[in-house]
Amino acid sequence: MTPVTSSAGSPQSEVNGLLPPPAPLDGFTQQEFARRRAGLRQRYPGDIIILQGNVESPGSNVLPYRQNPTFFYYTGVDTPGAAMVLLPGGFSAATGFRGLQPNLQEFLFLPDRSVVAETWTGPKLGPGSLTEELTGFQKCLSASALWSAVTGWLKQCPRVALTAPFGAGSNVTPEFQLLNRLREIAPVASFQDISATVASQRIIKSPAEIERMERAASVTMAAQQAARTVIHNGDGRNECEVEAAVMKAFYSRGAAAAFAPIVGSGERATVLHYDQNNQPMSQGSTVVVDIGALLGHYCGDITRTYAVGGQWSPRQRDIAALVLAAHHHVVDNFKLGEDTVETLAEKCKAFYRESSLRACGPAGTETTMDTFLPHGISHHLGLDVHDVHSSVNWAQPLAPGCVVTVEPGLYLPREAIGVRLENDYLITDEGMRSLAEPLPRDVDELP
Repeated sequence: MTPVTSSAGSPQSEVNGLLPPPAPLDGFTQQEFARRRAGLRQRYPGDIIILQGNVESPGSNVLPYRQNPTFFYYTGVDTPGAAMVLLPGGFSAATGFRGLQPNLQEFLFLPDRSVVAETWTGPKLGPGSLTEELTGFQKCLSASALWSAVTGWLKQCPRVALTAPFGAGSNVTPEFQLLNRLREIAPVASFQDISATVASQRIIKSPAEIERMERAASVTMAAQQAARTVIHNGDGRNECEVEAAVMKAFYSRGAAAAFAPIVGSGERATVLHYDQNNQPMSQGSTVVVDIGALLGHYCGDITRTYAVGGQWSPRQRDIAALVLAAHHHVVDNFKLGEDTVETLAEKCKAFYRESSLRACGPAGTETTMDTFLPHGISHHLGLDVHDVHSSVNWAQPLAPGCVVTVEPGLYLPREAIGVRLENDYLITDEGMRSLAEPLPRDVDELP
């Protein structure tokens, strides 16, 4: 059995009852994470970079634990309560922690392993040389040593780069707690927000990330096929039966749900983020199925619309045909170096305005179809479903390596018709490449 380590990472005597820890990195290489850290350090060469991972809620197992995606992006580590510190070049690590080699720059802090704790949670990575070998970090220390080390380092370099708290409720986030703690121990320190840099790195996917996202998209499409089978069985089935088929397809392929499945039929198909999924589906109704597999930390996000029983009404067919044509119009006319997430939506709305189809809005007035698209039609995709959403410059042209969704829809509550068609696309030098099975060109192949 591998020995556990002390706060400085040196071998301790073996602790009986500990199982081998889980492998980190989730199948990616150490070099993948090392390149990301190097890119981050290059942008902030004179700062101490600090990131904290998520912690488990004490006494709660209502939802499965999931690591902070940005923390995983730079470390490959899922262990709760972990922290990462990157020191600037030319800075002596020994100034903050006696006994360390002065040239060390990359540190991972992990909770000490405990027989009692792991009885409840299972084996975890701990500090020490084994974790250094598994992760590629230069030094893996005990989390109990984090603040004493950081306090010493800040005395010599009072400049910190971190992800700043953002948005409503940010004062209860881990980012806010970290910032407050640092202000307490280093009142004169200056702080830089690395969120924009993180976003610029995360939105360009590596070949290994693209391969993982293709697998997530493939699993998502398998779940769509399972949903379609239930819906085609016709009148009397419940939305929850569709969700059950989706989740079975996910779980049986080693995936989980990246977000709460949306299965809305009839009027509920016009509710953008409907999540109750508990009503009977009527023969002939449209059913919007918006789902995504979470596989190996990466997300899929694919929407299809079906007709209960498998046959469109003439009106449903016309609406679905317009949405399908709009989807292909946006993808086929993508312009590298020009198009942004925002311009994709503008192209879709313009396409709808040119259609001869009309529908009545809430006031009963007939209007053009762009009125019935109340949302954007694209977002970045990756470790999060809406990847680095708060930090992306939406006016920035989409570049090769970005992965985005294209998801036009039309929602007519007065007619109880909702249609949304979404696929995941990799931006390449040649345009948009679907990561999943491409949408058909013929509307009759959809329901």
